[in-house]
Amino acid sequence: MEQVITAGNDNPIQMTDIVYSKEKSLFTLLAVISGIVWAGLIIGTLGVALIYVLAFFIIYLFSHSAFISYLKGTAVEISAEQFPDLHKQYLACCERLEIKEPPRAYLLAADGMLNALATRFLGRHYIVLFSSIVDALESDKDALNFYIGHELGHIRRNHIGKAPLLVFATWLPLVGAAYSRACEYTCDLHGLRCCNSLRSATNAVAVLAAGVEQWKRMNVDQYIRQTQESSGFWMSLHELNGSYPWLTKRMARIQAKAQGKDYAAPSRSAWAYVFSLFMPRMGTAGGGMIILAAIIGIAAAVAIPAYKDYQEKIGASISYEAPADQTQALTLTVPDTDAAVKHINQLHQSLTPITDTLTAYYQGNKAWPTELEALGLTDAQLATFNLYTDGIVGFVGGETLGDYQDYEVYLSPKVDEQDNVTWVCSSSGIPDEYLPADCQG
Repeated sequence: MEQVITAGNDNPIQMTDIVYSKEKSLFTLLAVISGIVWAGLIIGTLGVALIYVLAFFIIYLFSHSAFISYLKGTAVEISAEQFPDLHKQYLACCERLEIKEPPRAYLLAADGMLNALATRFLGRHYIVLFSSIVDALESDKDALNFYIGHELGHIRRNHIGKAPLLVFATWLPLVGAAYSRACEYTCDLHGLRCCNSLRSATNAVAVLAAGVEQWKRMNVDQYIRQTQESSGFWMSLHELNGSYPWLTKRMARIQAKAQGKDYAAPSRSAWAYVFSLFMPRMGTAGGGMIILAAIIGIAAAVAIPAYKDYQEKIGASISYEAPADQTQALTLTVPDTDAAVKHINQLHQSLTPITDTLTAYYQGNKAWPTELEALGLTDAQLATFNLYTDGIVGFVGGETLGDYQDYEVYLSPKVDEQDNVTWVCSSSGIPDEYLPADCQG
């Protein structure tokens, strides 16, 4: 039987504490600014602007209806007959958040994505739980309450319904993104309200940070200490312009709130605030989309001439032949074919002791190294290859390869059930005739 919330359980936080302190003030500021723009637009155009608003609404209606239709036609609705234990858990979260009419809830397979979402269509709200989250928290079902509560928070606070009103202000530097982050903090508090224990709430965040399995071995206190790194310029800049807080800070706030403490966030770089004043928030409707379109237009104006120049520069290295069927074939030239083949073969052979070392490391540690120092190789050996994730190594050809000198040859490990490792050679750009036999397609 799945663990569910019951009305008799002690709550980590009370209903009076589930709204982040800055959300209301930021909403008021954005509502005033956007309201002034709306009023000026409607009055200044004698109401004609409303026609365009209607047109955009119709476009939105048709596009969003596709997702809702997909949801109803593909996902599994959570009900008393379908996943009854999960349904009880969901209703208990709604009760704890004093939501009298629970939104329709669905379970959706989303290619392993670890998330959940809330949406609204024609006045009706929907909650979608991704099956990967439900599966990941099989050992702590109370942690799933955090996700349910978080998404219910968006609905209870009407974040979705307020979006059209704020459309002309949410793209503003600093305050637009700050409001979005405040909404996320509020929803985290809703999630905490739905959990029976602090440990379950932090477990829910840990899944987002470390994944389906590794979250079980995650050190929460050490993870929270990572927040100290967020005070630097770059992390401050990107958080100030981001719609979501850093996950480390979300974890820290949840832990502090559940323990009845005030969380003192690390200070941000002053220079990050200065730069952020000139960076409108992207990814929002209305003004944000206009800014995005302008950036795309400028990028295209720069990129297209640059691409034409590039084509002209490489034109000298491209020659054409007329085959028997008179069709044209494109051939890239290599200055010295024999030298190119010899060069690649030498590099390929030089990787043999390196792949042997990698194989021994894997069989001893049941994992591939993430740092080159762990292999104990010489500086000369380390200079001959690149190390990628999952043990893949590669080398780049030199000038001998002519037009192919920027392409890499890769050796990828394949591990069987007995931990025996075989290495597969491949290249995405160098023709087979220049590669060793075991590298050829």
